[in-house]
Amino acid sequence: MKGMDWNQRQVLVTGGGSGIGREMVTMFHAMGAKVATATLDPDELESLKAELGDGPGEFIPIQMDLTTDDAVETLMQQLDDQGFSVEVLVNNAGTGLLGNHTELDTKSVRKALTLNIQVVTELVAVVARRMIEEGVQGHILNVASIGGYVPVPKLAAYAGSKHYVIAFTHALADELAPHGIYVGMLCPGITRTKIYDAMGLSSEQHSRGSISSLADLVAMDAAQVAECGIRAIEKKQRVALPGLNKLVPVSSLFPQQFVSRMLQGVVGSRSAR
Repeated sequence: MKGMDWNQRQVLVTGGGSGIGREMVTMFHAMGAKVATATLDPDELESLKAELGDGPGEFIPIQMDLTTDDAVETLMQQLDDQGFSVEVLVNNAGTGLLGNHTELDTKSVRKALTLNIQVVTELVAVVARRMIEEGVQGHILNVASIGGYVPVPKLAAYAGSKHYVIAFTHALADELAPHGIYVGMLCPGITRTKIYDAMGLSSEQHSRGSISSLADLVAMDAAQVAECGIRAIEKKQRVALPGLNKLVPVSSLFPQQFVSRMLQGVVGSRSAR
């Protein structure tokens, strides 16, 4: 992969312990970057540290729950203590819940929205402010989803949160452009990650015609999506849509009510497994 010189460039990837984030950490590290990641599971960090080995890059693991109060402030303090100044931010941490919205646990929904919306919003503000103050022409990539382009029944809160990330990214890109700061978004489709499991789409034995079996037909590997994200940063793309997902924005040509009802027919009539 050719493009930017990543050697010793300081990169922060949230949720880098698994899935797309883990693949991006691995790729950045292989190109010589100094990579920090904040994630909840200490076992993921330990296995990632062992996998990365001694080089060529550097790795800074930070175990923390990003949904707690003052999490962003705590994260930035830990980075400061390590002498780490963010040049590239990848807002990758996120989660989703599959089910009728009225039946979902409200506390779980709150944590998901905090991670998908509030953490992204706060972290971008703090990092971008520092970039401006230090005169750093940095890079910010927010991981959204093709779900942000369409209303998805049984994924209402998740889709809504990704709608936010898309609008937020477009607006922020124009705000920060005068400072030489790139802001873009990566919009994966169905990808085999922990979110895939959290949404109830993963199953060892898919029933014919289930969401799981349909999802597996179009699901992408996390490494493919991660590579697309890194290319987006290097090329300063506003929107990166991996693979066939490039076709999804065409759905905006149709009335939202039509799209929602069509997806309700697909999602609502089948179980998750």
